[in-house]
Amino acid sequence: MNQPAFVLEGRPVYVVDTAEALSEAAAHLGQRPELALDLEFDQHHYTYGFTLCLIQISDGHACFLIDPFSLEDLQPLWDVLENPAIVKIFHHANNDLMLLSMLGCQVRNLVDTAVAAKILNYAKAALGTLLEEELGLNLDKSQQMSNWTLRPLTKKQLEYAALDVLHLHPLKEKMLGKVADLGRLHWLAEEDKLLESITFSTPTDPHLKIKFPQRLTYLQQFILKPIYDFRDELAQKWNIPAGQVINTAALMALLNDPSQDLNQWLHHTRGVHGRLQQDRYEAQLQRLLNGSLQEAKKRQIPNRLPSNPYPPRFKTPETEARKDQLCLVQKALIDAYGAYATPLLLDQSTITHYSQTGDLIIQKNYAREIVLQTAADMGIVL
Repeated sequence: MNQPAFVLEGRPVYVVDTAEALSEAAAHLGQRPELALDLEFDQHHYTYGFTLCLIQISDGHACFLIDPFSLEDLQPLWDVLENPAIVKIFHHANNDLMLLSMLGCQVRNLVDTAVAAKILNYAKAALGTLLEEELGLNLDKSQQMSNWTLRPLTKKQLEYAALDVLHLHPLKEKMLGKVADLGRLHWLAEEDKLLESITFSTPTDPHLKIKFPQRLTYLQQFILKPIYDFRDELAQKWNIPAGQVINTAALMALLNDPSQDLNQWLHHTRGVHGRLQQDRYEAQLQRLLNGSLQEAKKRQIPNRLPSNPYPPRFKTPETEARKDQLCLVQKALIDAYGAYATPLLLDQSTITHYSQTGDLIIQKNYAREIVLQTAADMGIVL
């Protein structure tokens, strides 16, 4: 390896920003049995989209900070992360795994220390909290919300990023030792296997995923689609979050009265980007609105609310009896395993579904076995 960029807590930290350096780092990391991994990303905060900004990997001694902005092809690294012979240590892996999947990498053989904390019934599973409680370390988290899309990254950012992975190896050993003492390693194995299955998929009808303060009518949904696409195109063009082009409140104000004076809406509504007030964008938006309203009239799309997608919950003696039974089991689980570990075994949605349908659906093998055994010990038939 070349000279490290700096040394942190006696360990070398390398900044990888060339294809040659990536190839060398990947060759080294591919020979290690365990790697600690974390990502810095921006998700509709400073820029458009879900953007990978930095990859931090530690082999337990050295740390590699891989800058994706400087690299055209990350496949050498993906090959390492997809290698099932190498353990990858994460903390709160969900978003990292989703982003890696979006970029074409499906991580294999991982261990998530945050999941281990839940299994151990820890009330707080933040990395800083666990490092302090388990290893006596107090990390500076001031850079956590800094802008990782800017270059060059500051020395404080690089140090923060490195520290996020340099202590994951000893933390993993400490946490897994405690999980093993409780006889719950099979819990962790199954939970981690589920994390491996996280894959990115493009959502259908993304315009309907916006969290409006109220439900939209059929007409409002129809009008929203072209406006959403228009907003998304501008957000991508300007490289800013879509909510900064037109925020949710401003969208709602337009959908509530799509025939209003658009110029007035553009200039007197909070949450509308100033660049959108240019004549050309106003004209485009006006054409979209007019076209949508005309097409909606042609198709006779009603301005009424669709039926509630969430069916009402029935309350009958049978549903209440099933709910009471499973709640008794839940209480026994809390007594046995703790309030923070129990949702891994039996969560509220499972109780609701069982009470309404009589079907106990628990996909995880270890959780189903424990719930059924606990119920049987209590004389409850599920």
